[in-house]
Amino acid sequence: MNFKNPIRMHAVVSIATRQVKLKFLHFGALFWALLAAPLSHANDLGIHPDFKMSLNGRTYPVGAQIAVLPGASKLLWGDSNDWKYGYVRLGLNLFTSAVVNRAGVEFQVFPISILGVSAGYDSGVRNFVPKWLDCGMYACTGRVDRRYVRLNLFGAVKKVSFSLMAKFEELKGFQTVNKPLFDEMSLLAVRMTGENTITYSPAVLYRLDDKTQVGFASLYARSLTTPGYSHLYGPVVNWNPEPKLNALMGFGLNSGPVAHSALCGFFMLSYNFLPSLAVTDLALRKSSPGVSGSPD
Repeated sequence: MNFKNPIRMHAVVSIATRQVKLKFLHFGALFWALLAAPLSHANDLGIHPDFKMSLNGRTYPVGAQIAVLPGASKLLWGDSNDWKYGYVRLGLNLFTSAVVNRAGVEFQVFPISILGVSAGYDSGVRNFVPKWLDCGMYACTGRVDRRYVRLNLFGAVKKVSFSLMAKFEELKGFQTVNKPLFDEMSLLAVRMTGENTITYSPAVLYRLDDKTQVGFASLYARSLTTPGYSHLYGPVVNWNPEPKLNALMGFGLNSGPVAHSALCGFFMLSYNFLPSLAVTDLALRKSSPGVSGSPD
């Protein structure tokens, strides 16, 4: 697929996110009922509810947020006790840092557990003026909507594991000002009336023991219509002190024309209350009775 053709990608994203909204309308009531119902009833229907929370942060530009991620999955084929299976998932994505709040819906299709495509839509409101940014030049507050299509790939060979995320995203602001919109997520300055962006994030990890992995990660974003990019990369440590708790920590260089180059520390602390059908939750599912299984 040619990511450099904004018109073609606009059509793909529009179709995909329209289907996400339709799925949300059709399955929304069932989704909330499943989350509220006893897990045994959901499992009888072949539905696997999941729930995760995380705290993410970085030192430059300074920022942090809490993520609340409920969802429900359906196994399509195979046995989720191994990586040879496929599934679909409908989830909600809720983010808050008190002064920046976002909410969205996402639909995932994984024909096989290690490779899948997600389409989503979210809307957020910013009520904070960062001291390090010239908000006379950029629109720093107000509403921002985003539509996206994301590809995820996972793999492992012995003690080495790798992942790749590639995302095409449309950003749109709603302020009536004649200046670029600053997006605090991608650290890009984009057109207020709408901008196409693409993000790549590869990572490679080496397992030292049952609880610790070390490696290297990169997060690169750029706009497709106007010049602009941001890049955060450096070494990382992934630590699982117990099955449901995970801590990812790292530091590196955060560079770009808006957020000027500087060293940055970053972290993600997550707690998996109820594992999903994602292959990354495989070990936790095996230790959680009634979660793994095969389709009816």
